[in-house]
Amino acid sequence: MTLKSRQASILRTLSHNIDGIPIAGIAKAHGVSRRTVYYDISDIDAWLASRDLGHVAVIDQRLRAIDVDWKGVGRLTRTSERYYLSVRERHAMLLLYIALSGRQVTIGRLMEVFSVSRNTVISDIRTLKQDLAPFGIALASVASTGYTLRGDEITVRKVIWSELQHLGNAECIVQVRSFLQTTLTEVTGNDIDYYELCRSLIKQYESDLQTRCFLDSNGLEGMMIQVSWLRGLKGHWVIMGREEQITLMGTISYRSVQMSAEKLKKSGIILPSEELLYITSLMLGIKTTDFAAQSDEDEYVSELAERLIVNFERVGCLTFMNKGFVRDQLSHHIRPLYYRQKYGLSAHNPLAADVQKMYPMAFEFTRRAALESGMGVLSDGELAFLTIYLSSDLDNKMLEEGDTSATRVLIVGASNMSTATLVKDQLTDVCGIQFEYEHAEPGKLHRWELDSYALVIALSPLPASMRSDNMVEAAPILTDANKQRIFEILRGNRIISRYNTLIDGIIEIVGRSIPDDDRSGLESDKLRFELFRFFDTNDRGFLDDGGAQSTDARIIHERICLPAGSSWEDAILAGSRALQAEAPQSRLVARMMNLLNSGKLQWYRMADDVMIVRCPMQGDEGSRVAAQIVLSADGVPSPDGRPAKVVICMATINRYSHWGTLYNIYHYLSDDGHVRKLEEEYVDPTDSPADGAEGRERHVEEA
Repeated sequence: MTLKSRQASILRTLSHNIDGIPIAGIAKAHGVSRRTVYYDISDIDAWLASRDLGHVAVIDQRLRAIDVDWKGVGRLTRTSERYYLSVRERHAMLLLYIALSGRQVTIGRLMEVFSVSRNTVISDIRTLKQDLAPFGIALASVASTGYTLRGDEITVRKVIWSELQHLGNAECIVQVRSFLQTTLTEVTGNDIDYYELCRSLIKQYESDLQTRCFLDSNGLEGMMIQVSWLRGLKGHWVIMGREEQITLMGTISYRSVQMSAEKLKKSGIILPSEELLYITSLMLGIKTTDFAAQSDEDEYVSELAERLIVNFERVGCLTFMNKGFVRDQLSHHIRPLYYRQKYGLSAHNPLAADVQKMYPMAFEFTRRAALESGMGVLSDGELAFLTIYLSSDLDNKMLEEGDTSATRVLIVGASNMSTATLVKDQLTDVCGIQFEYEHAEPGKLHRWELDSYALVIALSPLPASMRSDNMVEAAPILTDANKQRIFEILRGNRIISRYNTLIDGIIEIVGRSIPDDDRSGLESDKLRFELFRFFDTNDRGFLDDGGAQSTDARIIHERICLPAGSSWEDAILAGSRALQAEAPQSRLVARMMNLLNSGKLQWYRMADDVMIVRCPMQGDEGSRVAAQIVLSADGVPSPDGRPAKVVICMATINRYSHWGTLYNIYHYLSDDGHVRKLEEEYVDPTDSPADGAEGRERHVEEA
C-alpha cells in the first residue's frame, strides 16, 4: 500500500511534534471529519508496520508516534508522496468534478476520488451550496446523474474560472490537467492528448491573427477552453445576447475558431455555434470588469447609458428636454460599444472626422462625459457615434455653430420685403458675405434668441432689456457709423475671429510684396471677410485646438477673490451675485441657494483645481450668457471632497447658447500652465484696507 497525500502530510507534521498532535487539530487543519482522521491514522499505522518503521496510536485524544524510524519514513515519503490538496483547493476540485465529470457524481464516488469520509463529503457539499447561492447557482441531486449544477451557464463558467485561479500552482495544474484528460477521453471515446490539441489550436489562432495569446502563462485559459468543450458536450451552452453575438461574429477571431471547430470534429468534439462564440470570447480576453451574472452585466450597461446622459448634461451645462428619447437612441449603441470595449475591439466609423469637424463642441463634451462615466479613453470613432446619439435631442444648427453663427443675420422690424431686401443688399456689398437672413417682429422677439445670430439689425426701437452686444440699431439706409459698428461686431464674432491670426499673417506677407501706395486695399474689412469665407467654406476644421481663446467677451473680466476659510456655498453665491448684477431683475441668487439646499446643483470638475457650475438664468429679464471666475487661495471644499481653487459660474439662458464660451474655457484651462496663471491672479481681499468691510467679502481685480 502507499500513503495518500493527506496521510503523508499528517505523518510529516507528527515528526515535528514530539508530544503528538490533537485529533481535533488534524481535522480542522485538513478540513475533514474526525472519522476521516481515524481512517487515516489506521492506514498510516498499517503502512509503518508493513515496513518495520514503528507505529502510531491515539492516546488521550492526541496522535502519538511509538518507536518510529523518522529517517526511514522521510526517505520513503519523499519518493512516494503525491501533492496534498488544501481545503480550499479540494473545494475547487469538487466544483470541477461536479461540473465536468462524465460519470454519475454521488457521495460514494466523491469519497473515493478525494479519499475522505462520508461526513467530509457532505460537509464539503454543504459549503459549496452556500458559496454558489449568491451567484444564483443551485447544487442539485438528480437520480440519473447525481449532483449537478443548475443556473445561468455564463455564470457557471465564470465561477469555474474563478475556482481555477485557486488551482494555479504547479502541483494543482497537474491534477486538473489529468482530470480534464481523463474526462474528455471518457466522453469522446478518443484517447488523444487533449491539452496538446488545445495548444495546437491556440497556436493556429495566433498564426491566423498574427498575435500572441497565453501560451507562456500557467495554461489556465487553455484549460478553460477544455471546460467549454466538456460543458458543451454535456448540453450546457452559453447563450449570448444578439448584440454580443453580432460583435463577436464580425471578428477574425471568430472565423479562426470556426476553422478550428472543424478539426475538433475529427476528435469527437462537435460544438454548436453558441459555444464557438464563447470560445472566441476566451481567445479575445475580457478587457473590462467581468460580472458574476448576466443580469449584473445588463444592469451595468443600462446604468452606463444613464450615467453618460447625466454627465453630458453636467459637462455641457444643459438639461435634456426629452431625456427618455435620448436614452432610447443611445441604447442602440451603448451595448455594442460595451462589448467592443469588453473584448478590446475597435469600431470603424467613416464619419468620425466629419463629426469631429462639424460638431467640435458636442464632440469635446462627449469625450469628457465618457471619461467622467468611467468609460476610459475612447477612440474618435466611438466618440463620434456617441456624439450623434447624445445630440439627437439638440438642434443641428446650434450643434454646428454653438452659441453664435458666422452667417445668420436677424432683421427686426422691417415694414415690408423691399426694406428687408435693401438691408440685405447693403450688407452683401459692405461685407462680401452671403448671409442667411431671418425676420422678426419686435413684439414676438425673445431676448435669449439674439445671441445665436452673427448680427442683429434693429430697424425699429427696442427696449433696453432687449438689446444685445451683437445688435445695430439703424435705419434702412446704413450710415458709415452703422457700417463701422457692423465691422466691429463681425470681427469680434467667435467663429470669424478664430481665423484672425491666419488672415493677419496672409495680409502681412502680401503687404511685404507690394508697394506702399497699393496697400490700402489690404486694410479693408471686406477683404478680411472674403478671406474668412474662403477658409470657412473650404475647411471648417482648418484650425486645431490651439484656436481656443483665453479672452472671451462673455467671461467677465473681474475676478472674485474669496478670503481664507470660505465655503463652497460662499463661492457659488459670490459668483451668482456677480451674474445677477448683469440682470437686476433676475432671482439667480435665490435659485442657486435652492439648488444648493436640494442637492440638485449641476457641477463638473474639469481639471484638478477647476470646477464649472451651471447657473440657470433662462427666462430672467435682461439675462445673458456670461462666466464669472471665483478664486480661492487654498481652495474651497467642493461636493466631490476635493478643494477647488477656481470656480467658474456659467450663466446659461437656454440649452446651448453658452457652448462656445464653455468650449473655450475647457480648451484654455486644459493647459495646467493656464490654470496656474489664473490662480496667480488671486489677491487676498484682507490685504486691501481701502476696500473696507465690503472688500473683505469681495475683491475685484481687472483681468
